[in-house]
Amino acid sequence: MSIFINGNIITLDNNKIAQAFKVRADKFEAVGTSEEVLTLKEHDEEIIDLKGKTVVPGFNDSHMHFLNYAVFKSRVNLSNITSIDEMIETTKNYIKENNIKKGEWIISRGWNHNYFTDGRLPNRYDLDKISTDNPIFFSRVCGHIGVANSEALEASGITNNTDNPDGGVIDKENTVPTGILRENAMNFIFDKIPAMTKEDIKKVLKSAFTDALKYGLTTIHSEDLGTAGDLNNLIEAYKELDSENSLPLRFVLQLNLMNKKALEETKSLGLKSGEVSHMLKIGVMKLYQDGSLGGRTAAMEEPYSDVESHGVTIYDQRELDELVLGSQEAGFQIAIHAIGDRAMHMILNSYEKLQAAYPNTDLRPIIIHCQFTNKKLLERFKALKVIPNVQPSFVMTDWPIVEKAVGKERAEESYNWKEMLDLGLKVSFSSDAPIESFNPLYGVYAAVTRKSLKGDPKQGWYSNQNLTIEEALKCFTLGSAYMNFEESLKGSIEKGKLADFAVLSENILEVDKDFIKNIKILNTYVGGKKSY
Repeated sequence: MSIFINGNIITLDNNKIAQAFKVRADKFEAVGTSEEVLTLKEHDEEIIDLKGKTVVPGFNDSHMHFLNYAVFKSRVNLSNITSIDEMIETTKNYIKENNIKKGEWIISRGWNHNYFTDGRLPNRYDLDKISTDNPIFFSRVCGHIGVANSEALEASGITNNTDNPDGGVIDKENTVPTGILRENAMNFIFDKIPAMTKEDIKKVLKSAFTDALKYGLTTIHSEDLGTAGDLNNLIEAYKELDSENSLPLRFVLQLNLMNKKALEETKSLGLKSGEVSHMLKIGVMKLYQDGSLGGRTAAMEEPYSDVESHGVTIYDQRELDELVLGSQEAGFQIAIHAIGDRAMHMILNSYEKLQAAYPNTDLRPIIIHCQFTNKKLLERFKALKVIPNVQPSFVMTDWPIVEKAVGKERAEESYNWKEMLDLGLKVSFSSDAPIESFNPLYGVYAAVTRKSLKGDPKQGWYSNQNLTIEEALKCFTLGSAYMNFEESLKGSIEKGKLADFAVLSENILEVDKDFIKNIKILNTYVGGKKSY
């Protein structure tokens, strides 16, 4: 039991500001003024003086790839390179410094050709300059395009005669693969990479927990299956960490179940959406319906302005319908990745059929990303009670390329989070890390300013869509809790809810909005216990 006094507590409970709260076990028992809460003090109960510091509910990142982040911490870092030559030199140094042996796979992620001096995608011939003795595969930052060297193409069986898989593209020039693989074509590579062992997963996760806690995160919804490579190993690793009391923050596992076979495997393991313990839950079944803006694989109704393409759809409508209905039958809440408007229309068609099949069920279906919306789409979201799971930090890196990709008219209707809230949609915020930083204060900053971390554009990008600070905080707390059917347990500081909270270095409601990105987390508490 503990009592916290003399704070500036942003409860997010009807925008009430409190000064104190009492924690019993792992929940808030009382919230109010310091004088009110001190009257509840029990013998030898600890009193913690917040000394006027600001407290907010623990941040709840409702979609990221935490294991992927943890794994790539130890691999060659491509996130800040500005040219293909730098990619080559950086990787050569990595091989030398880490004594990488001949034949070992070299895998990484994070390059962004929009930042390259020549602006082009790397290809097999560029990566062959690094090594022809090691298979190399580097995913773009978005995870929807990758490039393989000649050794990796050979190891994965990609030749001049290899056809495009469903939902994927093997780039070729004069019938010869360039090494650039899009969407499902990357599975040729992934199928050859050994799955992580349970012990490897546990070790890697442990190395990254503090990274999340120092940003005030108390719940993470993580999609890790693509990185782990084995569903059973992934689930058992998390369950063992939980049983060993080694999870210092709460996890919700989002399962990327790409086909009926994967769905059947979850049945054999007895998995479905629901609580494993108060620290671990099985969350949504996650599908992908299109790609990314940067790779021009997001599926659009109208073609891109700068390339002759409508993007890529992963499933046709029949396949998507079958997977959505099959997943609900298997006991899973459903979330589907979609960036382009065509992909979202197809998903909403499936969700319409899902609602008709389960008319009296609180389904809370989700679309993750929702970048290229329009009024017609958002009205369908509202009618079907679909939850937009959006990443406000995307605007910081995307804004310079959006109008080039789709033109000004479509850009004006995109990344429209304010319009979503004004329509009454239940919006949830996330980071999609490691694509963007999982620092939620970066996300709040992006939502309220619509600027990059450098402060561009000066007036904000389509600032009519700016959120208030309170709205952004709620999307990162209450919105994420609602998405996961946990609004009665998380998201605000009020009696009966889990005592998950963060102490900030500044009063986020009073600082200049451009300063929000510089606010630090002083302490993070999970269940009333200081975890950072």
